[in-house]
Amino acid sequence: MEYKEIKLNVSNNKIREYKQFEGMKLYSDFFKSENGRKLTNKRVYVTRKQNYVYYERTDVNWNYWSNKDSYNPDFIPDNVEHDIIFEISSELSTFSKHLGKELIEKIELKYKNGEILEILDI
Repeated sequence: MEYKEIKLNVSNNKIREYKQFEGMKLYSDFFKSENGRKLTNKRVYVTRKQNYVYYERTDVNWNYWSNKDSYNPDFIPDNVEHDIIFEISSELSTFSKHLGKELIEKIELKYKNGEILEILDI
């Protein structure tokens, strides 16, 4: 396994706050809100000590707001708040509430079978 330094922004206000650990990313995906105004990034990491980290961050979809058809004079970038979830667990299944049981089982199977990282000698 190749672990590297992971630094995640967990600031839910104007004061910057970070969590840092040694780990490896197992899963990452972006989801657009129904109205297209927000993006949610969901990630799962495994730490060097074999704990799991779930990180979710919801931000403004700047591509939506920079489009001239989406212009809204009431939108004020300084008032943007980030929704962040940061959880640590010894069991990957704990994160089923965020990602669903089926996806967690797929991640768990790939990780246990060593399919997350393939080192090629090419």
